Amino acid sequence: MTTTFGRGTARRWDSSSHTIVDSWIKIVWTNWRMEPIFTLPYSEFCVAQQLARLLPAAKGYSLYAPVSRQQPGVDLLIARRRNQRIGVASIQVKSSRVFPQPTPTARTKKKPFRYGTLFPNFKCPSEADFFCLVWFYPAEGRAERRELGTWWAPQILLFSQTEMRRFLRSVRNVRGDRGSFFCFEFNQAGEAVLTVGDPKRRYCDFSKHLLPGRLDELRRFLS
Repeated sequence: MTTTFGRGTARRWDSSSHTIVDSWIKIVWTNWRMEPIFTLPYSEFCVAQQLARLLPAAKGYSLYAPVSRQQPGVDLLIARRRNQRIGVASIQVKSSRVFPQPTPTARTKKKPFRYGTLFPNFKCPSEADFFCLVWFYPAEGRAERRELGTWWAPQILLFSQTEMRRFLRSVRNVRGDRGSFFCFEFNQAGEAVLTVGDPKRRYCDFSKHLLPGRLDELRRFLS
């Protein structure tokens, strides 16, 4: 009996939104029978892929996903084994669509950005040690598409539990009430500016939270 691993897409009915949605699925085929044994949303797959690239197994890191989709606050686990000790961090993943922004005019008051995101404000589960906010934008140029193997490039912000809780409490609308959503906008890779969620519209730069710049935080937690 032979076994082959692969990836594809699977469609399912979302009873909460009454729509058909696509999920990425990892399937094991055998020459005896074919059966899907595990599904993973593409946003979580992408975060795991980037973490595996930045924190490779050769340096003692490993990634795990819960078999049950009912684990509150835990979408991924990253672990590091050092001698007889194992450090583990739980990660929750939140994703957003990317919306192309209209071309600004001379009468436009807000700062112009090429792309925007939209995240709902959410309760911060205590089970998560870290949070990843991820979105996808069109890869720029043939070289980036070749490196990623896809037309879409990911952008990932990493927050610790404390940082995420503090940020979500600070999300407000223009009246000063608790905001129901927040938005990051950007023009290019390596940029993330908060445009909705701050009543003072200060356009706070969150690029310091991009995943490549937060690896030391993860390493310290796992040490």
